[in-house]
Amino acid sequence: MKANIISKLEELLANADMSAVANKVKDLQREYEQAFSKEMEAAKQEFVDEGGKARDFIYAKSTEDSKIIDLFDKFRKHKKQQDDKLADEQNKNLEIKKQIIKDISDLSQLEVNIGSAIKKLQELQLKWKETGAVSTHKYKELQAEYSKAVESFNYNINIFKQLQDHDFKKNVDLKQEILAKMNALLENENVKDVEQLIKVYRNDWEEVGPVVQEKWGELKAAYKTIVDSIYAKIKVYYGEIEDRKKHNLDAKKALVEKAKTFTAEIPQTEDAWKKRTEELIKIQEEYKTIGYTEKAPGDVVYREFRTACDEFFDKKKDFYAVVKEKNADAKKQKQALIEKAEALQTQTENWKETSEKLIRLQDSWKKIPTAGPEESRLFQRFRKACNAFFDAKKTHFEAKDNEFAGNLVVKEELLTKLNAFTLTGDAAGDKETLRKFSEEWTAAGMVPFKEKQRLNDGFYKRLDELYDSVITNQSEKFLLKFTNKLERFKTAGDSETLFKKEKDFLRKNIDEIVNNIRTYENNMGFFKNAKGKNDFITEIENKVEHEKAKLKDFKDRMKLLNDAMDSMRVHS
Repeated sequence: MKANIISKLEELLANADMSAVANKVKDLQREYEQAFSKEMEAAKQEFVDEGGKARDFIYAKSTEDSKIIDLFDKFRKHKKQQDDKLADEQNKNLEIKKQIIKDISDLSQLEVNIGSAIKKLQELQLKWKETGAVSTHKYKELQAEYSKAVESFNYNINIFKQLQDHDFKKNVDLKQEILAKMNALLENENVKDVEQLIKVYRNDWEEVGPVVQEKWGELKAAYKTIVDSIYAKIKVYYGEIEDRKKHNLDAKKALVEKAKTFTAEIPQTEDAWKKRTEELIKIQEEYKTIGYTEKAPGDVVYREFRTACDEFFDKKKDFYAVVKEKNADAKKQKQALIEKAEALQTQTENWKETSEKLIRLQDSWKKIPTAGPEESRLFQRFRKACNAFFDAKKTHFEAKDNEFAGNLVVKEELLTKLNAFTLTGDAAGDKETLRKFSEEWTAAGMVPFKEKQRLNDGFYKRLDELYDSVITNQSEKFLLKFTNKLERFKTAGDSETLFKKEKDFLRKNIDEIVNNIRTYENNMGFFKNAKGKNDFITEIENKVEHEKAKLKDFKDRMKLLNDAMDSMRVHS
């Protein structure tokens, strides 16, 4: 793209008139500055991504950059030379035209040799046309003086009446045509074109000779009205541009203030950093969509915006440097656990001891923070080692199913008896009978793996139904059902997983209840100096008692679960 800009600049510089190509050169300069800015920002981001500090970044210009800058300098020098030359020419033209105006004014005072005077006027008018332009700010006043001088001459010299009347009438038509063209400019949406054409039409108007006196006032008023309207339109256009620039500047300032808030409260987690980064990038994208502003204040606002963004990303980089260090430490710890697990996966001489060691390793794994991007790969390797042992253990014990055929017969008979059992109405006696059923069921021992689920579901479902009828105390009933649930866990194929899930569930609830109690007690602390009790304190005290009752219930269940897990490990 830079090569293309160089080619276009060289082509434009070959043009003899620098002013004619000035806008195109400005467009190329804007295009180059945007391209250079993007390249520099990309290089800066790469420098930061590789560990550099944004404030240390230095972007060196390329050979193409230097070439382009030289071409822009060459254009500016040529244009200045031409502008200076043009200014000199315009000053000379100004003096010539002032002299022409003076000569016309002197000519209009002639009272003899009218034909010669008209000829001289025509010569002066031709000289006026052939004389080059003057500066814009002198144009209007000079043109008015010229017009006044010409009109004064034409009105003061009353010769060749018939020819004059004919010319005057023709000039009316010409001026009306010019007025029609001017009027059309009010509908033209391209204000730049309007600005150029109005100058042309005003020149045309001044070049048209005088008109009949009775039409002059009407034409002059119409001309003034249209010219004023057109310049009012041009003024509104440039006013709107200025308003838009101001509005754009205000919008960019608002985004700067938003960007500054991103370092006011530093995120503490990777997810929070990710979310805040996405939000800031959206703000950056929005900033790019806002239109042009005045260059100087716009540059100041952009530097503030860039500084705010850089500060955020510098802090993000610092945060991830710490995260990377923590991930590395977690990775090291988890690799050590993996090595231990892989060493244990083939130690099948003592199933219970190895199982406990692996379970402790699994508990240790949970306590170590994430290792970041390496977490999934490390966990897959760790789980593979654990599964290798526990799958072997499962296969080993499934092989023993054939040894449990006699136990199967006993449990089938017990299940039949339980299904046939009817309550006597003696709650104590019935509870004792059901307890003995449970003891006999446990004493009957293991059954083949494929029959476990069916027998246990049938037995404990029926046992729960009978207990529901015998026991009225909800707490006692719940604990008995929970005990039965734990017995089912013991004989399940994935008993270790079931026990762990249940333990995690109980621990989570216990922690939550403890936090609730602490919160309530802290709230009551605010009112410790209050006189007497009020409804609010009473309500909190009731909530504390309720939570404590729940806590006792969950702790009772946790004790039963721990006892059951200990019992299972002893017999594994």
